[in-house]
Amino acid sequence: MTGKREPGAGRKPKGEFSGKSAAFSTRITPELRAALEKESKETGKSLSQIVERRLRDSFDHPERWKRALGDKHVRALAYAVAKIATDLEIRTGRHWHKDAFTGSALKAALNIAIHYFGSWGEVRVPDRLEEQAARMQAASPGADFGKFMKDPADYGAHRASELVASIKFLETPNNFHRSGYSNDFDAFASDAALLEFIGSSLRQGDEQ
Repeated sequence: MTGKREPGAGRKPKGEFSGKSAAFSTRITPELRAALEKESKETGKSLSQIVERRLRDSFDHPERWKRALGDKHVRALAYAVAKIATDLEIRTGRHWHKDAFTGSALKAALNIAIHYFGSWGEVRVPDRLEEQAARMQAASPGADFGKFMKDPADYGAHRASELVASIKFLETPNNFHRSGYSNDFDAFASDAALLEFIGSSLRQGDEQ
């Protein structure tokens, strides 16, 4: 007589989730089933693990966006940039990072959008930057940290340069690795993942 399987004696789950005892059954389209099975085959994870990750991501996604893009007003800026860039690319038929005209048009459009929503009263150096500049100046008396930290254009350029430098660092032979950050879910996993996603996405794609 065949005995009952002992608790925990079944196949171990091939993935990150364990201790799953709640059953869930639903009907899906053949196309979605095929896509899930394809991912299962490519990753070596069970179909159950793939489905659970996808469901969890659907709940985690808003929080990932918030962690990666910041508060509501910062996310609104990101969406505005995407909206303007997409509209320009549709009209010019070119990618902004592949075509000088479209890139220049995007830069001008963003200047207008930021000017419209921004605060343009008296320019006053934020206390936080004043304090940081003072500490850095005290540590390195020979340097002039106040010059770039107290000018909004210079400070903005400095921060952008740091972003570019971080992406370049990730792309150096000793640090570069193909981690598979191919979509927004994966890209928002960490700052490094987001930087890698930005760099790889903007250095590839179809020429237009």
